[in-house]
Amino acid sequence: MVYNAPLGLHLRLEDSLAQVVTTAQAYNLRSFQLFLVPQGARAHLMPTPQEVEAFVQARRENFGPLYAHSSYWVNPATSNKRVFLISRSLLKRELALVQALEIDFLVLHAGSAKGYRPTSDDPTGKQRALIALAKMLNNLMKYATNVTILLENSAQGKKTIGSDLEDFAELKNYLNFPEKIGFCLDTAHAFSYGYELDPVDDFLRIVDRTMGLESVRLIHFNDTHDTCGSMVDQHAFPGKGNIGKDVLTALLHHPLLAHAPKIIEGSSTDEQIPLALFREISRW
Repeated sequence: MVYNAPLGLHLRLEDSLAQVVTTAQAYNLRSFQLFLVPQGARAHLMPTPQEVEAFVQARRENFGPLYAHSSYWVNPATSNKRVFLISRSLLKRELALVQALEIDFLVLHAGSAKGYRPTSDDPTGKQRALIALAKMLNNLMKYATNVTILLENSAQGKKTIGSDLEDFAELKNYLNFPEKIGFCLDTAHAFSYGYELDPVDDFLRIVDRTMGLESVRLIHFNDTHDTCGSMVDQHAFPGKGNIGKDVLTALLHHPLLAHAPKIIEGSSTDEQIPLALFREISRW
């Protein structure tokens, strides 16, 4: 089997976009992901026009698909009107920055249905949360011309949207611009939530029925220290956790996922993967 899409990394934004580019080049990356909030900061990055121009030039000359990960301040499925408006405002700011930097994709956690009162038709509140999520996406996608939002599956249970992949299948019924919405499949989150990844073909049939394999535009290629069904979000470097090298290698080289770049996000200690280990995984 041939692995076609690039293997990349999530890179920490410590002080500047230039630093991210330097790190990407040190790892010889064609694809990477970054947060739009500098490490330890409480506000989004505010690059100067000169910094934007330099990043865009480096991006055009050196890299393929690039990904930004939305901040964790956003809950696009919330029942709270104030939080909904704040979340929409934050996402608009992130989308504007992503477009200015010519980043192709914005990865977004789908949020939580916490706060919705149980009804006979919707006891968990998830249906109303999915409608709220779709409302926000439909509004934002009117204006985002060059960016695709990728909804990421989560690890937690209860009212978290997207841990159960069936949530995404239902969400599609409410989207006005489905061509502008894709999915990011996180292997650690799926395993921690309770999906057995082995046999890989069985798992991918579930993914195809819910997300749609053609709509999976990114794989968060993570292992986890926790057990299947623990619902704990704790990453490990690939091959260093309970999913293991054999299963992850099968996913890495699976022909149905050959189109989707794989991004290693790192460990739960927020440690950048050592270059030697990244090169070893790249040879799997």
